[in-house]
Amino acid sequence: MSYRDDNRVALENDHPRIEMVEKVTGKARFTTDHYLPEMLWAAYIRCDYGDARITRRHVDRARDVEGVLEVEIDRERGRYHGDRLGHICAESRKALEEAMAALDLRFDVERPKTRIERERTPLDQLDAPDNIEDAEAALEDSDVTVEAEYQTQVQTHCCMEPHGALVDYKGDSARAWGSTQSTFGFRDGLARELDLPSSDVDFNCEHVGGGFGSKFGPGAEGTLAARMSKKFEKPCRVVRNRKEEQLDTGNRPGSLQYMRLGISRQGRIRGGRIATWGSVGPGGGGGGVRNPSRYDFGTIARSHEDVNLNGGPPRAMRAPGHPQALFAIELMMDRMAGEIGMDPLEFRRVNETSDVRKEMFDAGAAMIGWDKRRDGGVDLDNGALRRGYGVGVGDWGNSRGRASVTVNVYRDGTVEALNGAQDIGTGFRTMLGDVVATHIGIGRDQLKVRIGRSEYPFGPASGGSVTSRFVAPRAFMAADKAKKAILDLVAIEWELDDTEGLSIEDGVIRGPDDRQMEWGRACRLLSEERVSFSADDEGEFWKQPTGSDAVQFVEADVDIETGIVYVRRIVALQDVGLPVNRHTVENQITGAVIQGLSFCLFEDRILNRQTGAMVNPNMDMYKIAGPRDVPEITPVIWRSRDDPGVNSLGEPPIVPTCGAIACAVANAIGTQVQSMPLTPRQVLAVIAGKERA
Repeated sequence: MSYRDDNRVALENDHPRIEMVEKVTGKARFTTDHYLPEMLWAAYIRCDYGDARITRRHVDRARDVEGVLEVEIDRERGRYHGDRLGHICAESRKALEEAMAALDLRFDVERPKTRIERERTPLDQLDAPDNIEDAEAALEDSDVTVEAEYQTQVQTHCCMEPHGALVDYKGDSARAWGSTQSTFGFRDGLARELDLPSSDVDFNCEHVGGGFGSKFGPGAEGTLAARMSKKFEKPCRVVRNRKEEQLDTGNRPGSLQYMRLGISRQGRIRGGRIATWGSVGPGGGGGGVRNPSRYDFGTIARSHEDVNLNGGPPRAMRAPGHPQALFAIELMMDRMAGEIGMDPLEFRRVNETSDVRKEMFDAGAAMIGWDKRRDGGVDLDNGALRRGYGVGVGDWGNSRGRASVTVNVYRDGTVEALNGAQDIGTGFRTMLGDVVATHIGIGRDQLKVRIGRSEYPFGPASGGSVTSRFVAPRAFMAADKAKKAILDLVAIEWELDDTEGLSIEDGVIRGPDDRQMEWGRACRLLSEERVSFSADDEGEFWKQPTGSDAVQFVEADVDIETGIVYVRRIVALQDVGLPVNRHTVENQITGAVIQGLSFCLFEDRILNRQTGAMVNPNMDMYKIAGPRDVPEITPVIWRSRDDPGVNSLGEPPIVPTCGAIACAVANAIGTQVQSMPLTPRQVLAVIAGKERA
């Protein structure tokens, strides 16, 4: 078996997060926890509708509010609810809020574009792909042709910590704090805005409350804070409120996906036509959908169109383009399997491109009880509940990239691990510390981990699941240098010819003839107070990467009278390469599954079709999965090879979830819900349609 039932693998590390005490006691300081003397407050003036021009404003009244320093309106027209039209800067939050109210904007509202299905170019009017003739030939060569269209909604960014920045410009230097996924990207962006060398900007993001793709660079908040701090020579804070978070921090774009595929009677996909549309803001792109992917689809003629709507523009969001694609792909896989009377799992096995995922199919099917699956669902006690089973797949790439790690060893035995990358809540701090401590052979009590500062060695941005896989090999390398240096000193002390036979375990150095020396005692052999060991290269610690393959199985119940979906169990099998810390790995997998479930069942940006205003720009009406919505989740840490490196984990576990849940629901009720989210209304509508048919 390629996995262990207790999930204890690799470094056998069950320690909690390094920053656990700081987080639960409130000692951990986020950007919003920092206040400086004489600090200014600034915020953007925003459009209240989807497409509107300002017809009335009271700029003078806003400027007359005591404590207001600047009121500027730069644009007359807003193209989406929350669009930035200008800004206000004040000496206090109270003055800022009073000035916003005094401005009392009024708008002339145009009819907005709010629906992708209405604004897209129809399929028959799209330019034909270059290989359309080959795809049509594949369809003609098929025994069965299956056609369907699927739709996914817009999912907004909802980070626990809002987007924000605090900038203190000092003339020839600056210090700043920001909530970001990119320590050095944020710093460099501020430096450009302040016209300073990057080395003169001291940037800090020691703790970050989530990003998911929405916090690269200083963003609008960092830019405004920098401008106001430089202009008025005082520190300036810009932090978005919850409404602004919903409106203008980006989103996972909605999609329409048309699929017409041909298959053989033996279950082999021959090819066909796939067209996708992605909803984006009033300008620009970013609506791509990763359909087709994962399975072997044969010859596909594919086209895509970004559809401009009067809604906030998209930004990267955890596995951008993939979860919405696999929602459609997995449902289509089930539909094709049903057309030829084949078990959906066997149909996937025939068209699967990954041998690792094929092995996962066997293990996951046994854990979820796939043999209990029945076409049309399982009737539970002849009541309103029907049970269904679904499966979905995912993966992620593992390229190489730049990073640097420094390990400091002090004469008192303290070890420091330093890297400037940020921990956005996923456990990077713990990963770095555990790599260094475990490789050297010391305990956490002798270790300090310092991250999230631009003065520390370079670390990558937390995007594309690269942070740990870029940094870990350098952490191993720097720790290895430190370990060898101390063992060299011990060998000299014990009058040995070399370090062969010396080892460190639990902070004790052991040698021949049962000789022992405590780590702290060995460090006192140093001639200096501190020695540093840095690694910019990966040395022998870059390993051939895995594919970060993922397979998830879902068991769900559906109440056919109310339309409510109850997800009961999810088994999430995930290849992560070398799992450094079991708890953080399982937390990553579980968190991704919850986020995918929330997207599939609840989250939905709703725009008023008359005004373009977002109807639910708050955490009350924008529904996110809560504790009672979360099922039993079993994360399985998979090892596909004996000597793997630390590989991608942030993105791949969210990719399969929506598709697996949708397939379980379809199996339970005997028909597919082809549009997300799978709300009771949607479920009841397709049940009613099935009964009418």
